[in-house]
Amino acid sequence: MPLSDDAIAIIQAVRETTSDLEAKLAGMQARQEQLFAGFPDGDPDSHRRYHESVIEWRELRNQMVKSALMQAAKVGGLGAIGWIAYALWTALKMEITK
Repeated sequence: MPLSDDAIAIIQAVRETTSDLEAKLAGMQARQEQLFAGFPDGDPDSHRRYHESVIEWRELRNQMVKSALMQAAKVGGLGAIGWIAYALWTALKMEITK
């Protein structure tokens, strides 16, 4: 039984759509290969892990610096209080010995 004109038109439209999709897929695969070639050894996962380790190190460094600054501020504050207490004690001794 011969196909109707509508059936032939549908089959032709499906073939054109399929060939368009295949061409787009081939283009996307070529682009993906280009992108992967931009990574060392074509391995984007190891590149991502490298950057994660760099970020982790920087976060640790920032945390250590913050902790050191907080400790320095505490020690500096205690030193200032000690210095003020010493100055007051010396001033008091001077007043008493007059």
